[in-house]
Amino acid sequence: MAKAPTIITASTTVDGRVEGSEDVEIYGAVRGAIRLVGDLYVDGEARVDAEVEVTSVAIHGILVGNVQASDSIEIFGSARVVGDLTAPRVVLHDGALYRGTIDMGEAPDEGADRGTRGASRPAPARSAPARPAPSRPAPPPARPAPPPRKEAPPPEPAVEDEDGEDDDDEPALPDAAGKKKVQVKKRK
Repeated sequence: MAKAPTIITASTTVDGRVEGSEDVEIYGAVRGAIRLVGDLYVDGEARVDAEVEVTSVAIHGILVGNVQASDSIEIFGSARVVGDLTAPRVVLHDGALYRGTIDMGEAPDEGADRGTRGASRPAPARSAPARPAPSRPAPPPARPAPPPRKEAPPPEPAVEDEDGEDDDDEPALPDAAGKKKVQVKKRK
């Protein structure tokens, strides 16, 4: 008969290290580090904020931290994982949210045994000459030049003051270029 797993219940929070040589199921929260010679199960309501080293892990809840597994990492549709994953087998189910990198080890050399499946990719054919790269499409034509700017309207006539004369004899202010002089008359 197989050993019963260690269970961290929903009402339990562990701060620190979890180490052992048996399977662990987490329904609560763990913060720190997990190192097992066994399997780890993270429930859909659980949260793990830890660096994880295990044989295999099945994640249904939230896991924040790097994960190393000697066998496999499986992230289910309800899971939310942030961290780098390292394992020879990694499975991401539809709906799972994941951010990080995945390292599945070195690719086997060509011709090396590929394990139990025995399937291998055929080597690319090398007898056919390489095709030239397709030419790039021509860039779109340049935009037409904008129409020339319209000339400024002619200056407006000077405003006459109450004596009927224009005010050209008044000195212009240094920053008055382009400004109009307006005189306001008071009503009596």
